[in-house]
Amino acid sequence: MHRSRDEIEGETLAAKVASSITDERTMAAWILPPTAIRAAARQQGDEKPARILSAEIEEHVRDPDSGSTLRCDVTLRGKKTAVVAIEMKRPEVADVRDPVMTVDAHKKAASRGLVWYGTCNFKEIALWSTHDGPRPTSPLFVHPLVTDLTHSSKATLKKNRDALGSQWMTFIDRVELLLDEVEANQLERERSAPPQVSDLRDAVHEAAQEAAVRIAEAVQHDQSFHDQIVEILSDQFGVSVKLDPTKPEQLEDDSLQVAEIACFVVATRLMVYTALRASGLRDGRFKLDALDVPARATDPARVAQTLQGFYDHARYHTGDFEVQFTPGPLDDVAFVPSASQAASDVGRRWDSLIRLISDSDWSGPAEYVPGLYESLLDEEHRHATGVHYTPEPVAEIAAAYAIERGNDVVMDPAAGAGTFVSMCVDRKTLLGSSHEQALSETYAVELAEFAASLTGLNLVLANSKADTAYPRVVVSDFFKLAPGGATQLVLPETGKVFMPTQIDAVVGNPPYIRFENISQDERRHIHELLSKVHAEDKIAFPNFTGKADLWAFFVARATQYLRPGGRLAFVLSWSLLSSNYGDAVLSFLGRYFQIDAIIDSKIERFFAAKQNTLLLLARKVDDPGTVANEPNPHIDPEHQIRFVRLKRPVAELVDSTLPRGQRAEDLIDEIFKSGGNASDADDVRWDINLIRQSELVERSDSMTIEDFEQ
Repeated sequence: MHRSRDEIEGETLAAKVASSITDERTMAAWILPPTAIRAAARQQGDEKPARILSAEIEEHVRDPDSGSTLRCDVTLRGKKTAVVAIEMKRPEVADVRDPVMTVDAHKKAASRGLVWYGTCNFKEIALWSTHDGPRPTSPLFVHPLVTDLTHSSKATLKKNRDALGSQWMTFIDRVELLLDEVEANQLERERSAPPQVSDLRDAVHEAAQEAAVRIAEAVQHDQSFHDQIVEILSDQFGVSVKLDPTKPEQLEDDSLQVAEIACFVVATRLMVYTALRASGLRDGRFKLDALDVPARATDPARVAQTLQGFYDHARYHTGDFEVQFTPGPLDDVAFVPSASQAASDVGRRWDSLIRLISDSDWSGPAEYVPGLYESLLDEEHRHATGVHYTPEPVAEIAAAYAIERGNDVVMDPAAGAGTFVSMCVDRKTLLGSSHEQALSETYAVELAEFAASLTGLNLVLANSKADTAYPRVVVSDFFKLAPGGATQLVLPETGKVFMPTQIDAVVGNPPYIRFENISQDERRHIHELLSKVHAEDKIAFPNFTGKADLWAFFVARATQYLRPGGRLAFVLSWSLLSSNYGDAVLSFLGRYFQIDAIIDSKIERFFAAKQNTLLLLARKVDDPGTVANEPNPHIDPEHQIRFVRLKRPVAELVDSTLPRGQRAEDLIDEIFKSGGNASDADDVRWDINLIRQSELVERSDSMTIEDFEQ
């Protein structure tokens, strides 16, 4: 067969190009266009829009073990986040099942908190579950790419390039099917959670849309109402909401956010009422009327008065729950009168919301309250306020470590939706406390009224059969309270509630907000508070900088509440181990605490924050004395800290067959019995390294007000 000169030269050129391929980057670049083409076609066509929108090459990832930089050859990305990290090798170099590839790829995926990782040699690609570890027994699936490709020099042939592009798009199809399956499972969990959580959110949103119109009108006509809302949002969210009448679109958005929060707080009261009504009917203790509001009402004041009647009715017949049925400022916001006197369908919307609440089972609040809490705020507000729900298995570990006896006094200084305190109440009852006693010895402090209402809901409904239900939920800034000091909370049986002076356990997940981002008045107050404590109690607080997160100050302040021997269990930012102010916190902890363990995960983040987290477990020791820069004589100089790196999801390490509050007992025991280091090298659950505390932390200097960045 006669070949033209152009064909011969073309083949010669192809051979030269093929012979020049010496690394995977060139070959990996070929899969970028098919990824983008597929995404664009899905967006324009009738098919379901693409979930994977792009592929990126050579993203640099830090190895958490060695600190060196790894190269993630290809990362598949969705709209906002990475989905899969893929290790790319030439076909003549490695098999996709080669442990060398899986170990490297797993490390890259785990460092970024990805669920899946891939290994690819262009002949085929394997997808693996990060949860199965670096040496899994089998992949999720192996997908063919260029089946007869034995050497990278053949990759430039047109048929191979075409096959690669086509099969790569089919591979992405399979990954997206897995994404759909994960999402479907999540929706199924939401549907199975008691009650219909998504339906409740929708109903609250419907009521809020009507309320937002009235709120926007009132803001425009009443400066004092405007100022009240701005203050609530500033105090409870740490963000500035202007509610500017001259900017209608922004005013509409801000008013809706305020309305959703206010309507949600009212809804929590109705959820408590419904649960109590069901409980009273079951055991015959009392009989509450069915909730009902005039569906044709157009005046919000009439709806508010009707609900107030039900609150009074519940207090009278139960002889309890005064706190839960006392309206607050957000109730007034939800039912603010219409400035224009225009008719509205406020009655219909609240009738619809009440019907949903009345027809649902609100028992088992721990299963649904945290999700409601996190979903109420949009991503911007969650980030601004550091609101992130800590999964129950992590709270199980904290409670199992921190609470040793049924009569331990416990505090969460930033309670959120009450995950930690409800876990602690359950643990205390398992250790012999009655529900009523456990509530009286568990203190929750929360700045945001809507979050505090959820904490109260979580604690009250944990046992709606209890004779009394007076949870110590204090709506306040933690830094405006003091050990032994009075709070604004007044309970029917005991009167004004005072903060405890000697606490056995402090647990929680303090907010991840930059200290420099809170108001100047708040910064000054915290400075003066810690300086005063330093002068009176000689506690040498860390020399923080303005770059510190607010959680660091929570650690410092919580110390004053703990008795010697009391335990601290906090979920903190990884900045504790990777920042200058983290060094200062460690130095402080090393003087006043015996640090038992610092736990993090190789394969997952403890919650969906934008930063990695860890769990700090430490015991307060006796006063070190007043000699500056001297080690605390009450800490054994040979005491070793356990650095635990989990290799399995926390949910798989706790025993889900045991009652809530007991599921992490064995886990804690095994961690502290472990010899660590080489003895645990082959443990599939974790790596544990032992480091002497005296080698890790530096001794703290005394703090003065001038030490802080103003």
